[in-house]
Formats: sequence, structure tokens, C-alpha cells
Amino acid sequence: MLPGRLWLVLILVVALAIFAPYLVLRREARTLDAPIRAALGGSYVALPGGVTHYELSGPVDGPVVVLIHGGTIPLFTWDAQMPPLRDAGFRVLRYDHFGRGYSDRPKVTYDRAVYRKQLEDLLAALDIEGPVNLLGVSFGATIAATYAKAHPERVAKLVLIAPVVDYAEGKALFGLAKVPLLSEWYARVFSVRATVARANGFFQASGADPSYAQRFEEQTRFEGYEQALLSMSRTDALTSYHDTYASLGDQQTLLLWGSEDSEIPREHMEFLQQNLGDVSFVELEGAGHGVTIQRKEEVNRQIVEFLGTQ
Repeated sequence: MLPGRLWLVLILVVALAIFAPYLVLRREARTLDAPIRAALGGSYVALPGGVTHYELSGPVDGPVVVLIHGGTIPLFTWDAQMPPLRDAGFRVLRYDHFGRGYSDRPKVTYDRAVYRKQLEDLLAALDIEGPVNLLGVSFGATIAATYAKAHPERVAKLVLIAPVVDYAEGKALFGLAKVPLLSEWYARVFSVRATVARANGFFQASGADPSYAQRFEEQTRFEGYEQALLSMSRTDALTSYHDTYASLGDQQTLLLWGSEDSEIPREHMEFLQQNLGDVSFVELEGAGHGVTIQRKEEVNRQIVEFLGTQ
């Protein structure tokens, strides 16, 4: 048996090995505030849930298109779609979710209700009335579907691009996220770093400009990013949306998906084709999850044709 003093040393070494990375790997050295946002530029509006970063452009009398980004990459994921939509006569709105980009990182439970309410409050704050067209990519498609379910009269058409249906399905790490202390440690040491690496891989595979990786990295450095990411993985935000999609009835919908998408399985696309009442499905051969960048010309053409050139 080891002497008592050696046991103490061993315990201290193990504790140091566990807690040192948690302290050393803290990324969030900046706080989003008014001076920083002024330096960053862009448009901001104070909503009940927090300050939201957005861009609204295009003909003021054009039909409104709302672009909803995915779970990790902020509003710049839509850069390739903005000009064609504006040129087609649409008034285009895109925004950063809470916890992402240059929007606030409020200390709330990041469930699907929070994301739906942010969209509701944003449309109200910008005085956008009448039916709007909702375009959601990946997790953003779930926000579009959740909003359409709650407000069918406010939605003209839906475009779902590589939509999440049940992201937590079969992933044990979502169970780990609910374990106190261990999940905080894992998020700090592994999850955020893995999210950055995943985004960088996504940009490279999609042929995105190198500046995208820098912009993504920058927004992870603001206080609250880690907490928002962990909270999202603990809630219903990434669980099954089968019932939500199935409840949309005859909502006119365009469904776009790349045949090489490793994030969204084919069986989920088959479910949507069978359960959306009025759906047009386009499979882009050879495209991955970054289809909006990787195949931007084809994606843009499909979107504009579906929405109808104004």
C-alpha cells in the first residue's frame, strides 16, 4: 500500500490534471457591450430577451424573407444568399441567435421556446407584419418550423435546407450534458474546441473564404458562448422535431439537401417528404452539409424560383 503522504500527492496530481485544463482553456476574455458593438458595426435592437444583432436590406416594399442560421455558425453563413434575394426584389432579414455572433448571451435556458420568441420579438420590434418567407438551415430549420407551427398565418413559404429533425438521436454526449460539473468541465475542455474545429472543417470542405474561420473564432471569445452552447445541449432544442414538422399541414415548403451530408441522415429527409403536406424536394448530388456555400448558385436559383421572382 502507498503511504498516506503519497496518496495525498497522487490525489493532488489527479486534481491538478483535471482542473488545470479547465482554468487554462477559458476562452472568453471579452464582454459584448455597446463600445465593442460600435467598433464591430452592424445593426442592433434591444429585445425583451436581450440585444440582437441583425441585418435588414433590400427593397423596402419587397416581400420579406427571414434567414435563420444553424446552431453554431452565425448570420454570415447566409452571405452567398443575400445578393440574389435582394436582386430578386425581396426585403431580406438575417440575425444572430442569442448566444451566437454579436447577439447577447443571456443566462437563460436555451430551449426551442427561447429561439422562437427571439424571432417573434425581432419581427415585432422591426414592425414586420403580414406573412413572411422563412429560410432555415440546419438547426435554423427547426426554428422556422416551430414558428410556422405557432403562427401559420404569419408564414407564406418555408425553405428548409439540410434541416435538423432529431440531432440528439443516438448521441450519448447529450446525456453527459445533463451531469452537473462534469458537463461544465467537458464543455470547457472539449466541446467548444470541437465546435471550432468542426466549423473550420465545414468552411474548408465548402470552399469558404479563410476569413470565415477567423470570424467564427472571434464570436466564441465573448463571455457567455460556452454557457449558451452547454445549455442548448441540455434542453429540447436538439431533440426530436418529428411532431413539429408533421403538424405543418399543407404549408408550402422547399426542402434542399446534399446527398453527401454527414450531419443529416437520408432517412430524416424521407420522413419530411412523407409528412410535409406540400413539399418540393431537391437533392443536390455530391453536396455536403455546407450546401449553401458549396453549391450556392444552384441553391440560390432553387430558392428564388420557389419564392417567385418579385
